[in-house]
Amino acid sequence: MNQDFYEWILLIGRWLHITVAVTWIGTSIFFMWLDRTFQRNMESTNEGHVGEVWMVHGGGFYHVEKLLMGPTKVPKDLHWFKWEAYWTWLSGAFLVFMIFYTGDATYLLDSSVSNITYTQAVCLGIFTLVGSWIFYDFLWERKLTKDKPIVGHILTLAWFFGMTYLLCKTLSGRAAYIHIGGMLGTWMTANVFMRIIPRQLKMVEASKSGTPVNQEWAKNAKNRSTHNTYFTLPVILIMISNHFPMTYGSDYNWLILLCLSGAGACIREYFVGRLKTPGRSKIFGALGVIIIATVMFFTTGGNNPEVSVESTPAPVAVEKQSAEVAPETPVAEAPAATTAAPANPEASAVAATSNATVDVKGLITFTGTPPQGKKLTLPGGCKEGGSKFTDEVIVNNGKLENVLVRVVKGLEGKTYTDVPTEPVVLNQKNCIYHPRMAAARVGQEVVFVNSDPVFHNVRSISKSNEKFNLAMPKKDQRISKRFDKPEFFVQAKCSIHPWMSANLAIVEHPFFAVSDVKGEFTIKKLPVGTYTIEVWHEVFGVQTKEITVTENGKPDLNFNYKL
Repeated sequence: MNQDFYEWILLIGRWLHITVAVTWIGTSIFFMWLDRTFQRNMESTNEGHVGEVWMVHGGGFYHVEKLLMGPTKVPKDLHWFKWEAYWTWLSGAFLVFMIFYTGDATYLLDSSVSNITYTQAVCLGIFTLVGSWIFYDFLWERKLTKDKPIVGHILTLAWFFGMTYLLCKTLSGRAAYIHIGGMLGTWMTANVFMRIIPRQLKMVEASKSGTPVNQEWAKNAKNRSTHNTYFTLPVILIMISNHFPMTYGSDYNWLILLCLSGAGACIREYFVGRLKTPGRSKIFGALGVIIIATVMFFTTGGNNPEVSVESTPAPVAVEKQSAEVAPETPVAEAPAATTAAPANPEASAVAATSNATVDVKGLITFTGTPPQGKKLTLPGGCKEGGSKFTDEVIVNNGKLENVLVRVVKGLEGKTYTDVPTEPVVLNQKNCIYHPRMAAARVGQEVVFVNSDPVFHNVRSISKSNEKFNLAMPKKDQRISKRFDKPEFFVQAKCSIHPWMSANLAIVEHPFFAVSDVKGEFTIKKLPVGTYTIEVWHEVFGVQTKEITVTENGKPDLNFNYKL
């Protein structure tokens, strides 16, 4: 499908979805307010009178009276409220299908979360939308939950908690949130379609025929409608969370969603009960605010204060391409300041045994047919010049790019304090990280750049260094970060576009390199001695080799990966 046409379809779909959702949710909130506001008129002579309310709007008074079906005959003109709910669900299901189930699950899966397959993810998503309704409806149609609603509430919350945790640990964060929203939306719509409207139809028909109206139908319909009103704020939260990756992109995205959903339900309780039970409603309202404040405190307190965020244009390394590269093969930018050693690294080594140094060069080759990356569905801001596939493996004429090469043995007892002043740059360009593999010294500046006119974020996955999750909504925005502990590897992710990933090695010494577009690398100014060299590729794994460096020797540092 043409990308421009695809994005227009998504825009119109979102427009429709938000329009009908506002109409439906607004109607739901209004009727809940009416039911809580009605006051019984002791002078009313209308059969089935429950209460009435006077309102002012648009230069006039509105007088609304609620009458029970049965005692009250069916009026000639009767307005129903149902199509808003149906179109909200249909438009939402359309968007889920178009965004998450097409394009080889570009937005559905995240390899840093789980290794679930496309088919498994789609089945899980469909189960979330359909299977969850079967459970929910079965639960609330039982006599036990009708007699003891607290049991139903506990089991419903347990299901909600379990599904939230499962999806957040299986799908991409963004997909997990939207599917939980879809689950609640399915419950709400199916409540209307399968329980509220059918039972109201029965009541209307009974009222027309003059037969007694089963008020249990009214009670059940009202119960499902009440459920819907408490789902509204969590669903709205999930709809807008799409723009805030600090929620679904967090390591604790499941807990954030549970807490904020609970806060939304508490705040909804405040508005539902503030007229008839003001004391209780204030407690729930305060609880909701406290939960939100607590989430804000714990999710904003972890960012390193040394991180600087700028929106001025950044000097970015120019992409280097080789004439040997095939047209459809994505080529990463040459790593900035990751392969260069300091001017005289051995001078800073403690107890160095020799002043002689050698530039050790090598080559990474690949034998076989390289695997093709996952096909991408890129947003409009990235489609021009962007790769059609992910870039875990880049092979150019049998030469393998983005392989980390480092000394892992032979430097024991030595420390290095000459940290380069030139930063390592990780550039988000055409919705791909450039380079895919980079390395930096402990304490060296690492700059993340957004070169796209689209919203990205930088989320670090780390065990030793402090984690961060920062938004980058502006083109040419920069974020500067330093890592104070060695680690293999810090992974940089964009939670909005889950295929965007880069590996960053934080190394204690200067003797490392990353293979370039020709598969070549150079470890500069390595002192003479015996070393173990390790090469690592994120798909093909680790190889090691023992070498001896002499003043006149050039040890063989060629490695080959096979498939």
